[in-house]
Amino acid sequence: MEGMSDAHRTDVTTAVEQLAWTMARKMLQLEPDAGPRSDLPDADVRQMWLAALTSLLAIRDSAEVLAASAALSAAQRGADYPAIGDAAGMTRQGARRKWPGLAGLSDERQRKLRWWSRRGDQFIQCVRAVLATSEEGPRLAALRERLDDIEQSSPAQRIDAFDMALVDAHTVAVGAPAPAGPTAERASGLLAALTADAYAAMSSHSSLVVREDLVCGTDGCPSEPIVELWRPDFGDRPVPACREHAVEALRQPATRIVAAHQPDVALSVFAEAHPAH
Repeated sequence: MEGMSDAHRTDVTTAVEQLAWTMARKMLQLEPDAGPRSDLPDADVRQMWLAALTSLLAIRDSAEVLAASAALSAAQRGADYPAIGDAAGMTRQGARRKWPGLAGLSDERQRKLRWWSRRGDQFIQCVRAVLATSEEGPRLAALRERLDDIEQSSPAQRIDAFDMALVDAHTVAVGAPAPAGPTAERASGLLAALTADAYAAMSSHSSLVVREDLVCGTDGCPSEPIVELWRPDFGDRPVPACREHAVEALRQPATRIVAAHQPDVALSVFAEAHPAH
């Protein structure tokens, strides 16, 4: 990528200077054309320059935040550290130190897009079903707002809105009071399975779930777990479960899948426990 030319840098400096003085005038409640003139008292000019200094430092801080956001967005769309460092006028190592954690984000974004293209409509329908059958509360209100954000956002912004909706959907599906009635119970359980499947599909296997062992939580069962389950009588900690015991547990009220060890597992286990009629 070509660096910025001297002419462009001059344009940037001019624009920043104009913005700083605009903010300084607002801070001091001055007229739009006011500025440090030689005919003004030193005290007034001093206040203007101090206000300009404050504005410039605020612009610098905001630019750092926006630069980090730009680096993140570029990485999500395929930019690697050499390209980000080149754009930032630093080495690849310097870019990695300044903005750690950007490697692999393009792959993660593609995984999100693939999952959304397969399951997005089902996710939205399930959220609507939960909203229609559950008792209203703060958690549900937040999820309703997230659904509105998804439906009103542009295609380019939808994946970011979906990220936020996924967090609230997981909170509602797992943390809300047990729904009354089989229809509400099924909707809430399916939403939990969908969110677990989404996280499994979007993450690398090693980062899905931190486990101390690889055996089912049912006494005497040596099988490898494929999901993590939660229900009120389990306590605060999710319980790992193999397919057989996960299906058995999910047939009990208020049991939820909170994590899956592989993509598509959560939905298949839920479907086996709650076959469509």
